[in-house]
Amino acid sequence: MRQPVQRRSIDKRQELVAAAARVFAEKGYYRTTVKDITTLAGVGRGAFYHYFNLGKSDAARAVVTEGFTMDAAVPQIPRIQSVVDASIALATLTPVVPVVKAAARLATEQDHPDFYGHLIRLYIPQVTQLIEQARELGELQQGVDPALTAEAWVMLYSGTDQHARLDYHRLPEKIAQANAVMVRGIVTAETALKLDMSVQRGDFLVRQSRWAEEYVQGLEVVASATGSSA
Repeated sequence: MRQPVQRRSIDKRQELVAAAARVFAEKGYYRTTVKDITTLAGVGRGAFYHYFNLGKSDAARAVVTEGFTMDAAVPQIPRIQSVVDASIALATLTPVVPVVKAAARLATEQDHPDFYGHLIRLYIPQVTQLIEQARELGELQQGVDPALTAEAWVMLYSGTDQHARLDYHRLPEKIAQANAVMVRGIVTAETALKLDMSVQRGDFLVRQSRWAEEYVQGLEVVASATGSSA
């Protein structure tokens, strides 16, 4: 049975986003061409421009929008666990799922203002809100400023991500360490005892998320390339 036209259109666009993500993750924005994307997707230029009429920049914007979400930041008690969860889940996804990996790379290309800093602009307000809620719940030490703490936490994540790219599979480990440093400086001793800041929590969260299928597929690709098991 043929799919409805609208469904086929959505699927084709997603195929193009997936192809663009793979190329952007490998080459970055400026070295990627529309031909690279259409060749990988197996479509012509006309089909590409039907979905992305501004060309490569439209495709990159779609990748960044798709790749950066705070799916894991559902309200938790302690509330600060939500911030820990969002960061370790993103760190777990980034080395494995192409669209997330590409979004991370595009968001740190300083010569492109549309994408540079996207993670920082997106996450700081949301993290600030969660830390404000944590303060209201009595989870924070006296004198902690939610806005300044959120900015520092997100900037620490961004810097750690960039530093880990030569050995990207260690990103979850590095982010777990960074989270531990941040948490020690802001939460009460009682709150700290209730938090799960393990690397393994990232894997658990992602397997429960909308990314689960792509994540498992990505692990299988990594495993086949390294000769290990997913």
